[in-house]
Amino acid sequence: MTGTVLDRPIRHAIIPTMLLSMIWSVAACTPNKTNPRTDLAWPWWPTQMQISELTRVGRPDADGIRPLEVRILFTDVDGDPTKACGTLEIAVSREAENDEAVIERLPLDDRETSMAYFEPVTGCYFVPMYLDLPGLVKGRRLRIEVVYAGRDGARLTERRGFDLPFSLLN
Repeated sequence: MTGTVLDRPIRHAIIPTMLLSMIWSVAACTPNKTNPRTDLAWPWWPTQMQISELTRVGRPDADGIRPLEVRILFTDVDGDPTKACGTLEIAVSREAENDEAVIERLPLDDRETSMAYFEPVTGCYFVPMYLDLPGLVKGRRLRIEVVYAGRDGARLTERRGFDLPFSLLN
């Protein structure tokens, strides 16, 4: 049986190739992620806030009560959706009435709270509001007011009317 011996230049090319492939495989398995940095200024703070057109009346719960699903969209200086860090306050009342508003306050600088209310698909914060106001029937106009106080010192406000497409009670 005869064997062939590899030429010397080929043997010298195999070892570096094997080393490069091992290094590349280790690098390829490293996640594309770094630890968060707290020493840098964050350039993507929210510069604009709006009550999204995706705000709607939700499905009824076990008691037959429908929530008003308020969605808040924050955008950065580039106009891209972004998360917010600060305090978000949503107040809902009946338009042209002197009712006490139903208020929801969210500390968005708390990571767990922020993540619990953030919808990655829409890029909005989704806040279900269970309203305890009289006369929430089809056609009733509600007033939604949102105030955001950012950790960076920004203060954003938005106000919008919302006509109920059907009663919140079954």
